[in-house]
Amino acid sequence: MRTIQLLRAVGVAAALTVNDEAPNGQKPMGEAIAHGVGAALRPQDPFTDEFLAFAEDIMEQWKVLGMSIAVVDGDEVFAKGFGLATLPEAPATPGTPATPETLYYVGSTAKAQTAATLAQLIDSKAYPEVSLGWKTPISSIIRDDFILQDEWATNHITLEDAASHRTGLPRHDNSWHETRNGNASTVQDTVRNLRNLPLGVEPRVEWHYCNLMYVMLSYVIETLTGRWLGDVLRDTIWKPLGMDTTYLNLQEARRGPAHLASAYIWREGEKTYEKLQYPPARVMGGAGGIISNVLDYAKWIQCLINESEPFSQAVHKDIRTPRMISDAEPSLTSDVQLYGLAWTRTTIHGEVAYWHDGSTLTFGAEVYWFPNLKYGIVAFANGALGSNPAEQVLVHRLLEDRLSVPASQRADLNKSLKEKSAKSRHDIQNMENILFPNRPKKPLPPTLSPSELLGSYYDEGYGTVTFFEEPHPEKQGETLLVANRTELLWSQQWRLQHVSGDFWAVQNKLLFCRMNVPLEFFAGEFKFGVDGKVAAFEADFGSRPGQISEGRILFKKVK
Repeated sequence: MRTIQLLRAVGVAAALTVNDEAPNGQKPMGEAIAHGVGAALRPQDPFTDEFLAFAEDIMEQWKVLGMSIAVVDGDEVFAKGFGLATLPEAPATPGTPATPETLYYVGSTAKAQTAATLAQLIDSKAYPEVSLGWKTPISSIIRDDFILQDEWATNHITLEDAASHRTGLPRHDNSWHETRNGNASTVQDTVRNLRNLPLGVEPRVEWHYCNLMYVMLSYVIETLTGRWLGDVLRDTIWKPLGMDTTYLNLQEARRGPAHLASAYIWREGEKTYEKLQYPPARVMGGAGGIISNVLDYAKWIQCLINESEPFSQAVHKDIRTPRMISDAEPSLTSDVQLYGLAWTRTTIHGEVAYWHDGSTLTFGAEVYWFPNLKYGIVAFANGALGSNPAEQVLVHRLLEDRLSVPASQRADLNKSLKEKSAKSRHDIQNMENILFPNRPKKPLPPTLSPSELLGSYYDEGYGTVTFFEEPHPEKQGETLLVANRTELLWSQQWRLQHVSGDFWAVQNKLLFCRMNVPLEFFAGEFKFGVDGKVAAFEADFGSRPGQISEGRILFKKVK
């Protein structure tokens, strides 16, 4: 533990100010003149000694080993690395510091580039398939592949509906396969599986975030252009903006000149960081598979702030236009939130803000830009689960410092996020009480013993669940029903705890990238035929507290 803290202190990289005097010869990125509240002041290096101490403390609290931050202020970019991108391989060797050039997975912040690329294709007028623009029905482009369980939705859901998460389809992340039957899943496979997933509500009624819809938009782009999405992104955005160290391919990123950070999870019991595997960028595609650094992303948000090339004014207007209310209630730090082309639009301390976060669960990203201030912040980090809360705290600190917000008007965001994290842990510990508050004091016996429930169960959308027994970790002589779902992108283990009768509480333990941490929980029930034999297992994904219902998924017994 003390060694890690020492390495973090030693590994803090020097700040890089991108201006005419930058030692690496980089030029100012953009010609904008800052204006608006607080913008009359000449841009100052935001990474003061006070902020550095604050950042180190926050990273330690959230167990984030390394982070890189870039701040766009007018026509200047300030960037800095904190902590370590990669721990040393041997005790006596130094680790690799996090720097502005360090590469990270950027998670769902990739969606904005996917949407902007599609906006550019529409604006080019080169593709008659999208002559109706964002109002184009998706089924008119990929008719054989895009089928939903509702016929009206299939025929009428548009590109705009998908991009703004108003299709009515909830997340269904636990149906997202990396492999099926031993074969690698393709983007087309993921799109074709949408027909097997229930809608949560009617289209255009509620905002339901759905990663799978951005996999589908990636497929639309590839269908229109006849090219791999990574090549289209490079030609449309990365190359014109000089984003030379941005990738949609893990192998390319590892071969490139910049260091790719390793992801780590803190093991409290061992008081140490454990290195995790890299997520499969290929599977995530335009929904979250981009790998980049904060310097490249600073160029991206400067383009958005300044409404500059390679996009036309029409495309920039598209990017900024909200399509749906995503949160009608003000939060601790922002007003009502609207959603458009993978950007949330709101106001923070009276300033118009566009933002989006991203997480692969192993890496985290936060991107904010304020068009009136000509100001923006990009933060990437390599701490599993802790990256996003740590980044949010630091992003808001930087913004409030920039606006000279009095201490009395600054919300304690870190305290709020800590409380939410503690509640999540508490809920997992008390999942039986939450899922089954009316269960009998003396549990009813199950219809069949756990050993008679073993075997494989199948749903067309969610795939196969195979239950086996393993010794109970706390109750000697007892066993648990367990199912390893390693074919999923978010590979996981379902651990069943008997509640009463044929009802079970299911803890979903995340195996993804070797994380091995409880992620969520839901209610389950075994169903039986007239012959008394087990016929199915029903997962009630609507029972999960604080989440949009994905309905009840019936896995039928197959062997």
